[in-house]
Amino acid sequence: MDIKTAIHTRRSVRKYKSTPVTKELVLELLEAANLAPSATNSQGWRFVVVHRSYLDRLADILKEAFRERVAGVSEEAMRRAIKDLSLPEDGSGDRLKGLGTFYRTLGGAPIAIGVCLPRESDPWVWKNNISDAAAAIENLLLAAWGRGLGTCWLTGPLKARADMIAAFLGVPEDRELVAIVSLGYPDHQPAMPPKKDVTTKVRWVGFD
Repeated sequence: MDIKTAIHTRRSVRKYKSTPVTKELVLELLEAANLAPSATNSQGWRFVVVHRSYLDRLADILKEAFRERVAGVSEEAMRRAIKDLSLPEDGSGDRLKGLGTFYRTLGGAPIAIGVCLPRESDPWVWKNNISDAAAAIENLLLAAWGRGLGTCWLTGPLKARADMIAAFLGVPEDRELVAIVSLGYPDHQPAMPPKKDVTTKVRWVGFD
């Protein structure tokens, strides 16, 4: 798959088949992530690759993370926030409950990847580090899609339970868990969410 096709067709996947993903394939994807640009070539990202058997033990923490996430904004606000998400509904057809199931199970993904950065007190350096990690994650997402795998880039569970999740995953204290990426073969076909016309987001300077 060429890069333009990957960019245009990639979707966030929230339901996965149980088909295993090999360590060799995961490493191939992480090699792509590791090729991302970084400020001063610092390459500060580190990855924690978590197998499904271990993710099942994380379910209670993720469930509480979702409960606190909703409580922090109100159920009505959360429903508005997710209205455009391509989200498999639970058996009741309730999208919010469906999102809660995804939080708790990560959609049945056979693999999840934690992305960590060095803790940093300098706001400027931290801003650079976050940009670096975002570039690495996007490489990972596109590389996965090109190999027929789906992903979902999550930060929501970290809003209230980042330290607990990081401790569970064995993230060193000098590093901060900044994202979780679920990974596996898609078990649904997400639609593209609405996108605003790019011309409404551009300001041209010095052009005729």
